[in-house]
Amino acid sequence: MRGRPMALLFITLTIAGCGKRDDDPATLAPPEFVPPVTQAPAPVAGQANTVPLTAYVGHHPRDAVDGVSFFDRTEVANALIEAVPEADLRRRIIGRDTDQRRIFADGPRIGMHGCEKQRCDARNWTILVTADGDANGAAFCYHDKQTMGDTSRWTTRAGTDRRPGPCPTA
Repeated sequence: MRGRPMALLFITLTIAGCGKRDDDPATLAPPEFVPPVTQAPAPVAGQANTVPLTAYVGHHPRDAVDGVSFFDRTEVANALIEAVPEADLRRRIIGRDTDQRRIFADGPRIGMHGCEKQRCDARNWTILVTADGDANGAAFCYHDKQTMGDTSRWTTRAGTDRRPGPCPTA
């Protein structure tokens, strides 16, 4: 009887160790690895945008106009990268699991408003770009009611400030 528990213990420990091995050092990233910084997009030579940004008004951001969606436009992508430093927030803005409204005109700017599904009042955003693509006229609004209360964070090339209320929807 005494040898049986010892044998079971030995078998259990042997089985527990099965399938475990050290990670292959050839597949691991070196400890000093730093991921590359997000680079601003630039149009490929000979493929400059020929359709004005105003052509997107009334469309959803994922709708292609002349084969290019709103977020794939160089002016919009650059404005988003510059105004939104948080990569996970940029992914959420352009992602498919959010509500995105139709693109609207706001004076000389073109805007897109989006929000989290079922939480539109609590977390929303708006990106505004000038119709001529001038980066100095771009602005980004982000509202998170839980952390910001009744204010929103507005980011432009001139800086970031807080303004009252949620982000504009049109």
